[in-house]
Amino acid sequence: MDVGLLGITSLAVFLATVFQAVAGFGYAIVGVPILSPILGPKAAVIFLLISGTYMRGSMLYMLRKQVSFARIKNFFAGALIGVVPGGLVLKSVSVATLNIILGATLILAVTLLSCHLRWETKHKTWEQIAFGVVGGFFTAATGVGGPPLALYMLNAQKDKQEARTDLIFYFVICNCWTLLSGLVIGNVAWQDFVGLPLWTLPAAFLGMWVGEKIFHRINQHLFNRIALLAILLSGLTMLYKGVSL
Repeated sequence: MDVGLLGITSLAVFLATVFQAVAGFGYAIVGVPILSPILGPKAAVIFLLISGTYMRGSMLYMLRKQVSFARIKNFFAGALIGVVPGGLVLKSVSVATLNIILGATLILAVTLLSCHLRWETKHKTWEQIAFGVVGGFFTAATGVGGPPLALYMLNAQKDKQEARTDLIFYFVICNCWTLLSGLVIGNVAWQDFVGLPLWTLPAAFLGMWVGEKIFHRINQHLFNRIALLAILLSGLTMLYKGVSL
């Protein structure tokens, strides 16, 4: 194991996990820009999917008393549809255009929410499924699928604890489905599940501990501000990646 690679990867996992523990999403937002130049874009996506599944599974166990499948079932149903075409895009199509579209959409959505402009939910089930489809697609294609769901939850003005738990639960299930699809499609190999993802687990556990401390010290308003900032950073990152590819 290359010590330098392990050190940089562990630092990325620590920072990404802290962000994830505070906002409920953002693991790939932090991890992708750091690791893509080192591992390569596709390898970074696969690594973050696997290491993120390990980390979120541990967090979900900690939050198990707050978990409700009923709250995320529609998002997950949509994700089941979205991850397959997203995986095909990752395997065979340049994602530059997708990055630009997602980035620009997220920036626009953050701007509208920051101006207190919200849409009225009229068809809750179908809207949640639609957001799940988008989230699943971009999780598989780019590794960044949390912001669309976070936008929905911010618009719905969900409590910070419930929103974070729902996002983490969604990602655990969605990541497992994405990885299973990746094994079938050929994006993921069994050996990808060992090595770096396991070596960086101590950094993930440290990040979970630090993130939990921060999460319980912030109020609902600050949580919403952090979530909006995370979505904005995600949009800017995706836009930059799309233009530079």
